[in-house]
Amino acid sequence: MSQVLIVDDDDLVRGMLGYLFSDAGFTVMEAENGQEALEVLEASAPECMVLDLMMPKVDGYAVLRERRRRGLAESTRIVVLTAKSDTRDAVWCWELGADQFLTKPFDPDALLSVVRGLLDLTPAAAAAKREEGIAEARRLDEIEAAFKVRRRR
Repeated sequence: MSQVLIVDDDDLVRGMLGYLFSDAGFTVMEAENGQEALEVLEASAPECMVLDLMMPKVDGYAVLRERRRRGLAESTRIVVLTAKSDTRDAVWCWELGADQFLTKPFDPDALLSVVRGLLDLTPAAAAAKREEGIAEARRLDEIEAAFKVRRRR
């Protein structure tokens, strides 16, 4: 049975995600902030972490940076689930080691599918997929920037 760590400061979101994953057969762990998430990652390495970005004190970006800096749970797949939709946020998350970037609101079945797909990948395949995501997000960011420049004229 795979473990998933849900990190979100919103009790309702954590509860809904907890139900979704436990109903799908996952063992669920929860953290209501980034500090708690780092403590869990220090003690164990869940197969997957679903991580919100916007949290007080220790946000999702800090969790990703600290996880990398301290070498915590390196085999844990990370799905960022956030209300932020800027492609630069996606690039930063992928560069910091996230495997997938999804925006809220989200389709619960799609989230489960993404997590299951990530868990089926080898570490090398997950890294290659992350690099593809970075390249695609950068390309989209360049396109957005080009349109912003044209609109100002």
